[in-house]
Formats: sequence, C-alpha cells, structure tokens
Amino acid sequence: MDISPRKRSKILTLIEHSDKSQRKIARLCNVSQAAVSKLKKLFTVTGSLSPRRKGACGRKRKTTVRDDRFLIQQSKKDPKKTSDRLQQDLAAHGVNICSSSVRRRLLAAARPARKPQKKQLLTAAMKKKRLLWARQFKNWTDDNWSKVIFSDESHFEVQGQRSQFVRRSIGEPIRPGHIEQHVKHPDKKMFWGCFSIEGPGTLQPVTGMMNADAYIDVLQRKLVSELASKFPNGNGVFQQDLAPCHTAKKVVKFMTDNHIKTLAWPGNSPDINPIENLWALIKKRLRRHDCTTKTKLIEAILQIWFHDQEIKGMCRNLVLSMPTRIQSVITAKGGHIK
Repeated sequence: MDISPRKRSKILTLIEHSDKSQRKIARLCNVSQAAVSKLKKLFTVTGSLSPRRKGACGRKRKTTVRDDRFLIQQSKKDPKKTSDRLQQDLAAHGVNICSSSVRRRLLAAARPARKPQKKQLLTAAMKKKRLLWARQFKNWTDDNWSKVIFSDESHFEVQGQRSQFVRRSIGEPIRPGHIEQHVKHPDKKMFWGCFSIEGPGTLQPVTGMMNADAYIDVLQRKLVSELASKFPNGNGVFQQDLAPCHTAKKVVKFMTDNHIKTLAWPGNSPDINPIENLWALIKKRLRRHDCTTKTKLIEAILQIWFHDQEIKGMCRNLVLSMPTRIQSVITAKGGHIK
C-alpha cells in the first residue's frame, strides 16, 4: 500500500470516529476500498499503521541459489577468472547481472580476490625430482636434521624505512610520514648466511656477485670453522642449493679435499629451504630501519641477525619443520608447498 502517513491517519480517524462505510471512506480519501480494509486490519492486529514486510525488502535477486552455486563452481575451476569473465559465463548460462554483482556474490561466499602467491616454475621433471628427494629423506628424524647447517645467499636493497600502510584522516594534508620514497635503481648488497638448530651462524657480506672463487673463499674462511666448532665429531652436514657457483668442479673438489659432507638437495626448491623464512623475517625487520646507504644497510642486517631475540628461537623451529615440509612435498606429489 503506497499511501502517505497523513492519508493513513485520516483514514483511521474516519474509521474510528465516523459512521461512514469503508466504500465512502475510500471515495473521500481517493483510495481503494481494499486499502481501507487492509489498514483497518493492520491497526487492529499490530496497533500501528506502518506495514511490516516479510523477508528482505528491495528488488528481487536476479540470481537463484543454483546460479550462485554455478558462479562459485566456475570461480573454483579457474581461480584466475576475473569478475567480467565470470559475468560472461553467467550470461551464457542465461543470467544477466553486472560484474559488481558477481563480486558481491563471491564475497558473500567468502571468495574475495587475493594477490597470487609467487612461486618458482616447476616442470613435470622438476616435480619428479623433488618427490624422489622427499621420499629419500622422509624417515629422517629431528636428530638427523639437527646435524645440518643450512645456507643460502640473498640480496638486500638500500632503502629507507618502509611500511605497508599509513594512517591519514579524510582531508588531512599529505606529510612526509605519509610518503614512501623509492629510487629507480636502488643499490643492492648480497649476503651469504648459514644457520643450524642452535641458532644463526656466519653472515658474510659478498662483494659483487657470487661466483665459484668467491664461494670457495667464503667456505674456507667461514664454513670450515663453523662445522668444526658446532660438530667437533665430524658428523655435521652442509646444505646448499644447486646454484651454478655451488656445483662448479672447483667447489666440488674443495668440498672433497676438506671432507665437507653435503646434503643432497633438489633443484628449484627454495620453498623447502628453511633459510628462506629467515631471510624473509630479516627483510621484514629492515622496514623499521633507515637503510639509506650500504653502510647503514650492512650494520642493520648484522644487528638483526646476531641480536634479534626472535631469530634464535625461529632457527630451532625452522630446522624441526623439515619433516613437515618433506611430507608436504610428498602430499603435493612434488609440487609447490606453503
């Protein structure tokens, strides 16, 4: 009943305080007799003249439960499909809605758009090698992994303090604290590091790019003494990835001559190497530091590596996570793991 509140009150007054029939009241108020009858019943039952609708108000949804289920199925079948492409799928299915409605349906189904995770390329052959490796080491215990020194190199950029978010009120002028400044080609610094279940080990800045000769120099000056101090019985195992500078003939000869036992490792597997989590934590910590020069960057990284209380505990947890990582590789049939 699309009747104004004033007219509703007039109708009710005539019903209660006059002897006019509903037909005459309808004629006087220029409404239908049915409307007068409904208002009388409404006031008698509820004591109010305001209509109470059952269910949701507004326009009827264009999609049914079945249409929404089809939309979610198409989204799961190909997670990279945009809302525009899903809208086209629905149109081909006989349902015409806009792309914003598609996004609302997906949000209601707890399928928001997210940034895709970046992972290394894995071919079928690579997956097979990773799976074989995981099966080879699936029976290793925590005691076995506690004898491993994990290592890797990582690049760090010279930059100022960084933040993922800043807070600014509506209409508030932009101040320096609201700005994150970047240079086109920031200077980079490479570090070689290693750690074991006892905590972080050596962290060595590398001049230029790492090659076989530079790698041998780092191993000779840092790793040999590291293995000797942590594993005096000679039962320590060294882990490294299959980067060309790690597998060069002269490097292999150096390992053999110095009786360094290396851990077999699959190629293209940074997601298995726990030191990647350590690098990620350090880069997160660096956002709090003003590393605008290489000297400041090196000082900040050394400070975090050797003096951050969370690092030591994290090292132990990362080493003990290896059985879980291996089981995840087996479950994924050699594919990517979290």
